[in-house]
Amino acid sequence: MPESIFKSVHFDEARQSQLPFIELLLNMGYKYISAEDALKQRQGNTSNFILSEIAAKKLMEINSYEISGAEYKFSEKDVRDAIDELENIQYEGLIDTAQKIYNIIMPTSGGRTIKVSYGGKSISKNFRFIDFKNPKNNEFHVTAEFEATGRQNIRPDIVCFVNGIPFAVIENKKSSVAVSEAINQMNRNQGPEYCPRLFAYTQLLVGTNNKELQYGTTGTPNKFYAVWKEKESNEEEIDACVEKLIKKQIPLETYKQALADLNGATDGHTQKLDRLPTEQDRGVVSLFEPARLLDLTKNYILFDAGVKKLSRYQQYFAIHKMLEHISEEETTKEGITRRKGGLVWHTQGSGKSLTMVMFVKALIENPHIVSPRVIIVTDRKDLDKQIKDTFKNCNLKK
Repeated sequence: MPESIFKSVHFDEARQSQLPFIELLLNMGYKYISAEDALKQRQGNTSNFILSEIAAKKLMEINSYEISGAEYKFSEKDVRDAIDELENIQYEGLIDTAQKIYNIIMPTSGGRTIKVSYGGKSISKNFRFIDFKNPKNNEFHVTAEFEATGRQNIRPDIVCFVNGIPFAVIENKKSSVAVSEAINQMNRNQGPEYCPRLFAYTQLLVGTNNKELQYGTTGTPNKFYAVWKEKESNEEEIDACVEKLIKKQIPLETYKQALADLNGATDGHTQKLDRLPTEQDRGVVSLFEPARLLDLTKNYILFDAGVKKLSRYQQYFAIHKMLEHISEEETTKEGITRRKGGLVWHTQGSGKSLTMVMFVKALIENPHIVSPRVIIVTDRKDLDKQIKDTFKNCNLKK
């Protein structure tokens, strides 16, 4: 492609999709880290993917342990060792490695422990990479043109980090290019000939062209990328994010650096505050709001027989409604107090089994429900086996 045509293509892609995406994230509380600073955080090594100094500072802050009623902090060496272990985890194929990393990051999936010495004894204490209970205790960063090296170099348009760990990758296209092209590029980059190790860390993958946004997770085939729709309108929240003046949220120099990282494709750009929200904006606010991103990661990702799966919006809102419903109580005519029941209606092939698994997982992790008992009744032997296998594949025994 001639250089002049390449610059024109990149200009449209950056102006129409990439920059508005970043602007919205900044207005939602993400911090911008320049491509240069992101590389420094990786010791200049593009085959490292964790922003080590950001991670070390935040993980020192959010972690502590208790012994005999006294609170202690982990040593900086222990924290950095934990980060190095995560960075250098042995690669055993994309999905297997992704599951290992997920199990380390998610405390309910095993998590990680650090041995500390006390009274001449070695004691194992839980260590967390993310504070899921208090989303505001975490650091959310975004960068553009993130260079990553595997067998070949790739440069995702946008990468989002939580506490320095790459959590989301976004591929942007200009509005005249089908969003499927962004998804094709995403899945190509996960292939063994490119840079699959980066995607072993990520939880949310997005392809967008401003007019349309589709999401998936690591290893999601093209045909299973989906559109997210909010059950209830969040247009006021979207309008507020779109119309918020960037320079009131971040230093002007930081915004200029973001423009510079887009290879000069946005020279002379000024933020548009009077535009109408796009489908991309709606998807960004729905999926990347910090608490929502952590909720999706912790509670709505499953590994089912070697396939990583992320909830669709129908499942997400159904489970939230179910959890809300069973938290309410009703009193029978006999004066017995019990939780409310209900009915969820599904069509064939809509993911009933996965909805059940995700709901049971949410029940187990609910601190207000002790030892929940789940009874599954089916009307067909093949369905019984299917559900049993799904629970088994997701490490929940039926």
